Amino acid sequence: MNNKELFLDGYLDRLTAQFPQSGNPAENRNLAFEIFAIAAVLDKPFQEVFDTMLVKGSKDGGIDGIWFEDHGDYYDMHVLQIKNKRSLSPNEIDKFRNDYRDIFPQGNRVNRPNIENLQPFIDEYRQLSGANYIIQPKLYFVFNGLKDDPGYANNKPAFDIYHQPDTDFRIIDSDDLYAKVASLTKQRRNEVRFTFHPEKSNISVLDTQGLYSYSIENIRAANFRIPAIEICELIKQEMRANGGTYNLLFQENIRSFLGTSVRPNRRMQDTLDDRGKAIYFSFLNNGITIICDSLTIPRSPQDERYLLPVVNPQIVNGLQTSMVLYRNYVANRDKLRNVFVNVRVYETKDPDLIEQITDATNTQSPINYRDKVSNKGFNTLVKAVFDNAGIQYITKRGESLSPTKGRTYPDAVNSDTVIKYWYATFFEEPERAKSSVASVLQDVYDATTADEHPLKKLFDGSVNAPVYQQFLAAFRIYRHIQRQKPDYLFDYEFLAYADELMSYGVYKAIGAELSAYSDTNRLTQAYKTALMTIRQIVNEDRRQHEEQGRVFSYTVYFKKAKCRVDYNTNQNIIESDGLIDSLLHIR
Repeated sequence: MNNKELFLDGYLDRLTAQFPQSGNPAENRNLAFEIFAIAAVLDKPFQEVFDTMLVKGSKDGGIDGIWFEDHGDYYDMHVLQIKNKRSLSPNEIDKFRNDYRDIFPQGNRVNRPNIENLQPFIDEYRQLSGANYIIQPKLYFVFNGLKDDPGYANNKPAFDIYHQPDTDFRIIDSDDLYAKVASLTKQRRNEVRFTFHPEKSNISVLDTQGLYSYSIENIRAANFRIPAIEICELIKQEMRANGGTYNLLFQENIRSFLGTSVRPNRRMQDTLDDRGKAIYFSFLNNGITIICDSLTIPRSPQDERYLLPVVNPQIVNGLQTSMVLYRNYVANRDKLRNVFVNVRVYETKDPDLIEQITDATNTQSPINYRDKVSNKGFNTLVKAVFDNAGIQYITKRGESLSPTKGRTYPDAVNSDTVIKYWYATFFEEPERAKSSVASVLQDVYDATTADEHPLKKLFDGSVNAPVYQQFLAAFRIYRHIQRQKPDYLFDYEFLAYADELMSYGVYKAIGAELSAYSDTNRLTQAYKTALMTIRQIVNEDRRQHEEQGRVFSYTVYFKKAKCRVDYNTNQNIIESDGLIDSLLHIR
């Protein structure tokens, strides 16, 4: 399976299960493709497409999706026809264009059958026209094939004739949809506008010093102090704008909320609980760092207050502080009376600078390499692949404390676990995965940042990188090993220490046939091969230790490269000299 099939089929499987509208599987699959295609073309969430843009029902007048995009004094009318088929038919294209022209611009609806489901969109078109808005149509004919396909010779001439972007008529094929996968993996955030009210200085009457601002090149910054309640009001506004969740406010943060059991958060809560200490909160806390799309810096106070509007603020450092404050706000907001917090706001969209700011300002809870890779591009795409497979892929510490809205998962796994077992299997270093997961994560992080790193092409965040299916296979190996362990542990005590080498053995028994990792029988057979092999090499190494009067240790053995060498020798496995080149072709 190539990556295009992995992502597109994965999304269609997920949407077929999420939006079943018929007892006919083929009809549900076609509907899933309509939802996916509209979401990809218009860059909209699946649920929003289903709720407001999809023309539901069979009486759709030959049109599958419509969205009126508001530009203030005019509207773009996006009109879509979706075909879940590989062929591109001129007759169907002509019908789509004629249907749109007859129903909307020309208003020929009398005695026209099968347009009942289109009526809400017809009403909106009429209302906008009656209000004297200019409506600019943009038409899309989307099909699940290729515009240039040797198996469908008529596709290319039809595309060449009808695809006319200059006149706002576009033909979109499956390659075009695949190119939009990366944007689909990111949660959409509705625009959030918020106004901070920096506190004036209470030291000098002559110079109120409400804030200080500056710029470095094209990055503008403002620093100020605000009541803690204002951060809570920002969280509330975020939830109102984005479906009751605050997660997108912290999307760029490398961690989720860790709860009040971690020491820094517990100390914050203790401070808030003690009214004598709470007034010193801004002295005892590192404050909150925010990035935003735009920042309006006031020249002077208005009505004795400073106003500082921001658009799309994101908290990149201070999530823990914000959530401790918000939980107190919900439980007893009186605890936040006379509590203030220091804020730094930066106007930038530069991802490299955002990462540097995040790294430099997160000091209260130490950053580890799992944190550093949590928001990397490859992890975002892995998350989508696992999500489509019904597996919650947890990239951030504390993420499991914030359940995904509207989604339940039958299985879940931390990203560092999957990375670790990919290292033990596909990267063929089970001993390093066993001895130091931190060094494994550091190596992966370095691969995302250093152009000359040998793993760069695997972890560069490209949608075409091969690691996504490999990660899913490594997870299935890991999960199978964990499920088998209780049945064998009593008779094979080394299993308590051998997960990484066991996973390596299963991988070596099955090889690069990735579809086999969904076959329980193949996994079980490979598991038994690995089990018997490791029993033999462990017994032999123990015997050698005893002959030399040395103490044998499972832990020490499985952390040494010798365990892998012994395994390969027993199974007549010759290690590859071109491992990374091989990995680039395993899909």
